[in-house]
Amino acid sequence: MPVFDVSINILVVLLLVVIAALSGFFARSGQLRRKKRQVNELEKEMMQAYAELLETQKDYCELKARLKDEDSPVISIKETKSQDLAKQQQPLPGSSKIRKNGAAS
Repeated sequence: MPVFDVSINILVVLLLVVIAALSGFFARSGQLRRKKRQVNELEKEMMQAYAELLETQKDYCELKARLKDEDSPVISIKETKSQDLAKQQQPLPGSSKIRKNGAAS
């Protein structure tokens, strides 16, 4: 029966373990660095999207406020409160007790 004489140097094994650990550490550090860069880019993109959304909302509010102050060229079907008050102050036809010159009848 053949016998193989194999001698293992403990220093070589220790050196291989250290090299494997360092290579794994550097490989994982590279992966984490790439993921962190990708997360930062996505956060920057989200912040830009939120800024654009806020800018659009600001423009919308300004436009809404400006249009609220202006008189609309559209004629409203509903009567406004000032028109209701004017109708209430007018006497009904045929029941006027005040003459046009302001004297009581």
